[in-house]
Amino acid sequence: MFIHTPFKDIPPAPVTMNIQVHRAFRYESLVGCPFSAVPEYPPMNLTLQHQQDMKITVSTMDSTYLVEIRLSRTKWRIKKITNEIAHNFGIGDFLELHPHVTLFGPLTIRERVSSRQMLEAIGNVAARYDPLPFLINGWEKRDGMHGSVIAFPVRASEHLRQITREIAQVLTPLTTSQNVWDGEPDQKWFHVTIANRLGSDQASAIFSRLTGQDQKPMAKGEVPERKPGLLQRFLPAHVREKPVSAILPVLLDETGIRITVMRDMAILAEYDLIEKRWIYGDHRHSAPRWQKTLVQYRHHAGLEHRDPEPSLPDDVFLIADLHLGHANIIRYCSRPFFFSDSREMDHVLIKNWNYTISPKTRIYCLGDLRYGPEAEPATQYRKRLRGDIVLIRGNHDDRDTGTIASAETAYEDLKFFLVHDPADAPQSYDGWVIHGHHHNNDLRHYPYMNFIDRRVNVSAEVIGYKPVSLHEIVQRIRERGASGDTSPILFRYAGEQV
Repeated sequence: MFIHTPFKDIPPAPVTMNIQVHRAFRYESLVGCPFSAVPEYPPMNLTLQHQQDMKITVSTMDSTYLVEIRLSRTKWRIKKITNEIAHNFGIGDFLELHPHVTLFGPLTIRERVSSRQMLEAIGNVAARYDPLPFLINGWEKRDGMHGSVIAFPVRASEHLRQITREIAQVLTPLTTSQNVWDGEPDQKWFHVTIANRLGSDQASAIFSRLTGQDQKPMAKGEVPERKPGLLQRFLPAHVREKPVSAILPVLLDETGIRITVMRDMAILAEYDLIEKRWIYGDHRHSAPRWQKTLVQYRHHAGLEHRDPEPSLPDDVFLIADLHLGHANIIRYCSRPFFFSDSREMDHVLIKNWNYTISPKTRIYCLGDLRYGPEAEPATQYRKRLRGDIVLIRGNHDDRDTGTIASAETAYEDLKFFLVHDPADAPQSYDGWVIHGHHHNNDLRHYPYMNFIDRRVNVSAEVIGYKPVSLHEIVQRIRERGASGDTSPILFRYAGEQV
């Protein structure tokens, strides 16, 4: 999804703050991304205590607020892609270091209105909503009075749009917004900023590269040219000339679990949409409180079984890419687990398997059961898993663990070829290919169900971390065949409903 549309013209709204450290600094709000990564700014992760230590003096009336959704599961991946773009195009000074989706603001509070009144108004709206799903989808460029913006566009769910309208309705009498779109919430641009305050020509060139719309086609093996940064200009040519790697357009599902209110450059409070209350204090995603929030989210979203749901005796199940014991996969594939705790992830994945599979149920694991030096041997994991297990070998599986390269089966008159990497399936196969390997890393080409190419991706992240039955897959194939709808199904779980 590639969009290029201009901002509405808005008057500049400079905000001045004095910091008693070495100097004063100033930032100007840019629609949707007020806390931009310009060199004068202090770090984005300052806590209230750090601000106090640095003797930052900001009165309540002079403070600038922002109502937003911080990225959670996808934060690491989005920041990684953003840093790759900065490296490739030399725009590190213009990056947004704080990936978020703006709901309202930046704003200032009106005279005789307190921040507590503002929070109460937001909380009264948020209490009526559950966690808010949305998709981060592709690239987008827009032009504004303070320069151009490159961003990840967000496909908002109807609930996300509705809560944005209601927050605008209750905050308008209490605050003065510096964002013209807050007066027209139905026209809101939902996005996650990559970089802002770019020159128009610079942004257009970057956008063209990202979307593959370069006017001049590159010859085979040609390396895209990138203007060197200030430091690189003084380095030898063989050091500074690095190839620009291709960056695929993102397609990721995310969920707003908390609504965050920023005050200047620190989090004032967060409203938890599951617990239905404001949270103050430690908002780090490395904090134990966040781990508890993720447990509640998994239960709420149906990604973790709370009770057994035994299968029928004739059901056949599939799942791929569990990566048991692999802590880094949590960040790499945006899994809803505490990022450093593979034991919790293993516990949930094994529980989901055993709460679904009966002792005699046939289940195919399509590769990469476990991975990494911290993982147990595959034989130990197999002892903890129920069912009549067939292990199809993945690129991280050992050959001496009873694995096979592929399998073929039939179910309700449909043929299925089961393999880890779909590239290893016969090109002329006249049935459906069920595979793993791609996780949720390329959903445009490898979604849960691709009805054009007759492929089904059963990587754990795509099917909701629970084995899926062939009966369910066949039922969906027949439903779509009857309707004639060949559009892909990205995910098996509720995140698809965006």
